[in-house]
Amino acid sequence: MPPDEKPTVSLPRNQFIALVIGVCVLSAAIGSGLALLAQTGPEGPAGKQGPRGHVGKQGPAGPAGESAGEELGELEAEVEELRGAVEESAGEESPEVGELEERIESLEEEVEGFSGLAQELCGEGSIIC
Repeated sequence: MPPDEKPTVSLPRNQFIALVIGVCVLSAAIGSGLALLAQTGPEGPAGKQGPRGHVGKQGPAGPAGESAGEELGELEAEVEELRGAVEESAGEESPEVGELEERIESLEEEVEGFSGLAQELCGEGSIIC
């Protein structure tokens, strides 16, 4: 039997531990990179659209012959008319001017309410906008 042979490659214990940890970190980085690449790959073709869902019952009818667009147009016209009246009497200080300004503010709030409702309905996709 030959006497104890000294290994040709020797590593101190601390370097061996560092080498094992480095290999683990490198393999984890490669795996994460591949997973990220797989997640952000090109999008595949879109599938066939499914059948149309159940159509609900018809809701209550609004005022006859008047749509929200017509009502909104009327409110905007009234706001413009009142603004014109306020501008004409801008130099005068009368209670009528204060009333007109209050009416303009209330009409603007109504118009904003209709606009918000219209945007909400358009966002749901249930109404063609």
